[in-house]
Amino acid sequence: MSSTSQPDFELRSHLEQHESKGIAEADAVTTAFEARNNKDATLKVSKIRAITVIITLAGISFLNTMGSGILIAALPRIAQDVGLSEGLILWPAAVYALAAGCLLLIFGAVADVVGAKLMWVTGSFLFIVFTLAVGFAQTGIQIILFRTFLGVAISMCLPTAVSLITNTFPRGTWRNVAFAMNGMGQPLGYALGLVLGGIFTDTIGWRWAFYMMAMVNFCLSMASIWSLPAVRHHAEKKWIHRLADIDWLGAFILSVALGLLLYVLAMTSTSYRSVGHPANGTLLGVSVVLLVVFPLWMHRQTQKGRPALIPNKLWSNTSFTSICISVFFCWASLNGIEYFTTL
Repeated sequence: MSSTSQPDFELRSHLEQHESKGIAEADAVTTAFEARNNKDATLKVSKIRAITVIITLAGISFLNTMGSGILIAALPRIAQDVGLSEGLILWPAAVYALAAGCLLLIFGAVADVVGAKLMWVTGSFLFIVFTLAVGFAQTGIQIILFRTFLGVAISMCLPTAVSLITNTFPRGTWRNVAFAMNGMGQPLGYALGLVLGGIFTDTIGWRWAFYMMAMVNFCLSMASIWSLPAVRHHAEKKWIHRLADIDWLGAFILSVALGLLLYVLAMTSTSYRSVGHPANGTLLGVSVVLLVVFPLWMHRQTQKGRPALIPNKLWSNTSFTSICISVFFCWASLNGIEYFTTL
């Protein structure tokens, strides 16, 4: 009995040792994983500052579409007060989207050089100035011009918001909440803008809706100076030389292509027959050609090892492409609502 039990005892001891070793290794892996998660979840800033960052960024996103909602609701009265002709009644909304869409890539590239915070704060304060200018406008041309400048200002804020969020919050709940609030601000802002636009128009006047927007924007902009992180990209070159390295020609090609396309679409919004006008047809053709040239230029830049604004290989990323398509259709739906609410 002793000769047979001794090997069994040794075998059990050997198995228990391996089992203990496996449990220890599993515990070590679990501890390391939890430590990494805890590290990711640890805020780099105070909770008050973190909440302020979320409110500030989401607030500008909110005001971005809120202004469009106010404009759409008050557009008939605005057109009457400033003498905006029926053929130009959609232009205050169209030029805003045109200016913002054309300059997003350019300001995003510049922000990588001069800093996301500087670009965002500059755009935010310019947004205050031109929001007040819309409220003080006396002619239809002034409304259109100031709305164009508003589009320029917001194009400084929108592309830098993502960088500011990722540099403020580590991976985890805080970052997810920040992105969710930033995205949620746009539809909520537009919905509230429609309501407030109608209320202000029927009571104290549509101009006060824009004055109110400017006041809220001023508070958010002042808070951003303290709360937003200073995002700096360390490089051997001076910032002036890094500005020269930006793919300016690529940015110009895409911006002009989108600008011409949006212009033609805005012209056809009054009547689809206007697309057959020689000038509109020519501009549409130029836009299509430039949109074809852009990926060819990106390929050339990549082949020569130079900076490319949007490398073609980026579109092979399924997540990136699907998000872009989703955003495209979401904004198309929103803009469609804007158009039909004015009919």
